[in-house]
Amino acid sequence: MGATLGGRERGVEPITHADKFDVEYKKISEAELKAVVERHVRYVSSKQGGARASLKFHDLSFADLHGANLAGADFTGSRLTEVDFTEADLRGALLFGADLRKAKFARANLSKADLRGAALRGADMPRVNLSEADLRDGYLMRQKDGEIKSTSPDDAHSQLSNARLTGANLSKAKLANAFLVQTDLRDTNLSGSVFIGADLSNSDLTGSNLEGADLSDANLSGCKLTGAILNRALLRDTNLAGASLVGALLDEVDLSMANLTGADVVQRLENMDDRVKKALLDHRDWIVSNGHKGVRADLSKHDLTGLDLSKVNLSAALFGCAVLKGANLTGTTLVMADLSFADLREAKLIGADLRGACLERATLNEADLTNALAGPMELRNGQGWPTKFSLARMVRSVFSGADLTKAVFAGGDLSQANLKNAQLNGADLKDVVMTMADARGADLTGADMRGAIDFRLD
Repeated sequence: MGATLGGRERGVEPITHADKFDVEYKKISEAELKAVVERHVRYVSSKQGGARASLKFHDLSFADLHGANLAGADFTGSRLTEVDFTEADLRGALLFGADLRKAKFARANLSKADLRGAALRGADMPRVNLSEADLRDGYLMRQKDGEIKSTSPDDAHSQLSNARLTGANLSKAKLANAFLVQTDLRDTNLSGSVFIGADLSNSDLTGSNLEGADLSDANLSGCKLTGAILNRALLRDTNLAGASLVGALLDEVDLSMANLTGADVVQRLENMDDRVKKALLDHRDWIVSNGHKGVRADLSKHDLTGLDLSKVNLSAALFGCAVLKGANLTGTTLVMADLSFADLREAKLIGADLRGACLERATLNEADLTNALAGPMELRNGQGWPTKFSLARMVRSVFSGADLTKAVFAGGDLSQANLKNAQLNGADLKDVVMTMADARGADLTGADMRGAIDFRLD
């Protein structure tokens, strides 16, 4: 018999289910757990001698289940603190009311898993798949002395507070009444998920996809939603007090019933034409005088939809989190400009000079950058400052004939993009999604393609 799993070592106090509700957790040895997993694998593969893993109300704290196939396994009510589920297959697993605090789920598959009432505080879940998982509140009930009693804590909401879910897939997940306070949800896919009554206060949802999500009665106060996709989301009685919504996409969203007290949102300029003209004149003086006269143009966090800024010198101008949807920037000089988190969908940037500009996390879907200059900006010290498109959304964008020498696209989405005959020599294309992108004739000499998804040259 190997060492027995479970216990209170390593400074982690187990959740109070057992002490408070008289639940007796069963402990098994590492060898016994290994045998259970092996039989479960045979069960999943429909092989002789297989048996479904039934580990209800077990104490498996600190167990190593890295890469294990536990699809459909039953962990109802179990103590699983700090268990290593990295890259494990937990599709459809029953984790109802389980204690999963500080568990490791990196790249694990929890699609359609039952996590109602589970405690996931401090869990590490980057790139986990939780699509269609059930994370609503739930109560465990057991019979004792002839009576049915709760074995769950008084607050039996699924608790994901302080968890790290960067890049996770929670599409169509059920998260009604879930508790996700101060949770790292950057770049997560939450499209179509149900968050009715959930508490996400002070969570980081930067760059996340909440398209079509139901956030009715949810608490998103203090949340960072910069660059998030909220198109067609339901925000009925949603608390967005103190939240940051600059750079977020809000197509077909009704904000009239949400609490926006103190929220940071994009503003539409009154008398926009006059104010923009003054900003451009001041910026021209600022450039000509090398900063001694005039004022650097700062149009950050403003709605400039459809504006014509073609052939204007906007070098080093600030457009962070601005809405430039459908804007005409043909031939515009944007050298070293800040366009991070900007909404540039359907914008015309034909022949624009973007050398050294920052477009990190910008949305450029269907933008036209034909023949744009986006190579490095040569500095006085002889070094080149690259143009940055890191984590930008560039679906169906056009870069044909563009100079993208040494440009940084790491983590961005170039799905269905037109890159024909583009200069991409030395470009950083690590982890870029290139599904159905057309790169025929592109120069990729020295480009870093590590982790690039669906890249093809034909």
